[in-house]
Amino acid sequence: MPIDAATSTVDHFIPGLAVDHTTSGAGAHVALTYYYYPNAACTTATCQLDVGYVSSPNGGATWGTAAQQAGSMSLTDIASTSQGPMVGDYISTSFNSAGAAVPVFAIGNAHTTAFDEGMYTSSAPLAVSSAAAATNAASSAGVQVQAAGQGVRAAHEAVRER
Repeated sequence: MPIDAATSTVDHFIPGLAVDHTTSGAGAHVALTYYYYPNAACTTATCQLDVGYVSSPNGGATWGTAAQQAGSMSLTDIASTSQGPMVGDYISTSFNSAGAAVPVFAIGNAHTTAFDEGMYTSSAPLAVSSAAAATNAASSAGVQVQAAGQGVRAAHEAVRER
């Protein structure tokens, strides 16, 4: 997906994908909310976690420009679990009756308790990119997931290790 160049330093993960049920085929409206690190080579002390949004007016053939929805969050501001800091898989995108996207995502706040992480949305529903603005062609260039073994579990473990 053309959020940014395959050679960028950005790491995108935990997608919240939606398709407007009133659209279909080559004219399907697709919206994606996701978490990302602007610099994938960060450490727990230096990582900044952001939330992004991007959309397609034509079934994913082309995409508009990605937009930051929240962040930057320090990893010390999100839930600290036995497996490290996590926002969980708490993210989604839905379409409302007007055809606008409504993302929901976790935001970590400076801790006043052990887990001060709430669920938020954008201040207003988000429009799907127009055909004229969706100039980023879809591509799988740069996607490299290699799993040793069989089945979904091996693939999940390979993705988790990246």
